[in-house]
Amino acid sequence: MKKATNRERILTTSVEMFNQAGVVAVTTNHIAAQLGISPGNLYFHFRNKEEIVRELFDRMCASIYEVWMPNKKLGAYDTPLELIERSFEVFWNYRFFHREMYHLRRKDPALARKWKTHLNKTVRLLTATYSYWVKSGVMKKIENPAEMRMISDLVLITSSSFLQFYESPDRPATRRSVRQGVDHILRLLLPYHTDSRRSEVESRLGA
Repeated sequence: MKKATNRERILTTSVEMFNQAGVVAVTTNHIAAQLGISPGNLYFHFRNKEEIVRELFDRMCASIYEVWMPNKKLGAYDTPLELIERSFEVFWNYRFFHREMYHLRRKDPALARKWKTHLNKTVRLLTATYSYWVKSGVMKKIENPAEMRMISDLVLITSSSFLQFYESPDRPATRRSVRQGVDHILRLLLPYHTDSRRSEVESRLGA
């Protein structure tokens, strides 16, 4: 098995520490100490903590895009339930972003630009996937563009803020919070499923 490079170790450890303690509380010195390397070694790979955060954001985005791209072998998309569950697994792996993104964007204009680009691409992927689901009989067609935009906005708002809603300083979010986030999205989309597929979602929700 190939040994991880220091750069990969820095990124992996940073995610773990950011998820546990938050970006603000963790310094590059903390990360270096956790890895048992010198701060100079860390700075050889990343000039500052902001560069680490940006790299992790790029990786999270890439994971999300991979989830929402069509299956190249089958030429098809997974069901809404499958894609939403896989998306929330990515969100959990990078959960510090869903707690702190507003603060991080205000502090780092470069990250704010990345966030805006990510939102625009995500909307395009959601729209393309929804169009496929309509054609394949999974979901009903939403005729009103304003309603379509509202639904996509609500999906993005819920998926990016669910952890902030469910946790508090004395009670961190758990994987149960992830399931609750998935359920909220599914219930939001339930009326837009075709009758033939609605029962699958209702079964998941216990409706």
